[in-house]
Amino acid sequence: MDDTVDWSNLPVELWPLIGEKLKVRIDSLRFRSVCHSWRSCLPRFHPSPPPKFPLPLSDGPTSFLSQNTVYLLQTPSTSSLAPSSCGGWLVKVEECNRMLLRNPITSRRIRYSNDSSSSLSSPECFNLLEFRMIELGKSYFLRYVQGSGSVVGLKKVILLPPEIVDCAILVISDKGNLGFAKSGDEKLTRFCNGGSVFDDVIVYKGQPYVVDSLGCVFRIDVSSEAMVKISSKVVGFGGRKHLVESCGELYVVDRYFDQEQNKQQGTGVELDPSVFVLWRRYHSGELKVVDFKVYKLELLDGELGRWVEVKSLGDRAFFLAVDCSFSVLAQDLAGYKGNCIYFSNENNVNLALREVTRPQSFVFNLEDHSIQKLGSSPGGSQIFWPPPIELGSTCSYSLD
Repeated sequence: MDDTVDWSNLPVELWPLIGEKLKVRIDSLRFRSVCHSWRSCLPRFHPSPPPKFPLPLSDGPTSFLSQNTVYLLQTPSTSSLAPSSCGGWLVKVEECNRMLLRNPITSRRIRYSNDSSSSLSSPECFNLLEFRMIELGKSYFLRYVQGSGSVVGLKKVILLPPEIVDCAILVISDKGNLGFAKSGDEKLTRFCNGGSVFDDVIVYKGQPYVVDSLGCVFRIDVSSEAMVKISSKVVGFGGRKHLVESCGELYVVDRYFDQEQNKQQGTGVELDPSVFVLWRRYHSGELKVVDFKVYKLELLDGELGRWVEVKSLGDRAFFLAVDCSFSVLAQDLAGYKGNCIYFSNENNVNLALREVTRPQSFVFNLEDHSIQKLGSSPGGSQIFWPPPIELGSTCSYSLD
């Protein structure tokens, strides 16, 4: 049975109603590419000026918000681009004054160069009609208004849902402080919770949640500037906690560093956060990941939720990117590998430093606790777009 839908046959009166809801460039491009009639009813995309926010250590809205979106790209099985496994690829797209492709895990920009001798080739044109695009998540970061670099001193940035407050962000500094700001604010408002050090913050079921270094999760009430504790601490001593939503459930992934790093984390010694010290520790291999543990939150009526250790992710794969975390059904990826965690060795390097370092990607197998570089694991290099396969073009890509 043919379930193909001819979208060009939708009632004419619906076209502009759909078009006016599209606030992202890539959605507008896909809409306009359906047919000539759809293209004529929606003008070219002109993005609104990005919202401006204050910096952690200065006054005034001197930075602007930039957005990345992670997509799963799928092609029809009849397409010449479809891999033999009929899986898809991951791609991260930054939308600024133009669209940039980035590595989904490390966020390093993918650059193209015309080199016919290169063994890696990719298409010169990113044709949106070739793919079915499924959004997996969004990530955000702040850039300086004057200049193009990312703001120094931040570990995580999220945009709050407009149903909570219009155009507002939550940020975690590289020292673990949690701050809040609305567009145009002069200063960040800091959330204080008895000296807690925070590791990650996400929007889960329409509400912001944050996890501290002990694994306690709090729901954030922005209007009252209150934090409601919803879970006990994780029974584990990893060096950094990540929040991941998968199939409607909330998980904490506990990242373990080598013995020396765990000892420093456990003693409460504050490590020097300067860029040069982080750079040295990064390249010396001091921040070495050796293990992960995964816990799922079980909420109890009238009581704090409890963490249940998860021994297997089944056919799911978790991705711990430098600026967001997400879950994918592994069989949807070319060269897939279920029950694994894909991550970067960036560890605690802040968002700005990640743009000048060269982090590597790894895959952790939850079954045997082995760790491999992504390029050396079976099929690992095939899950990202552009795929390292010949596509009939003389254009190749590289990571700067």
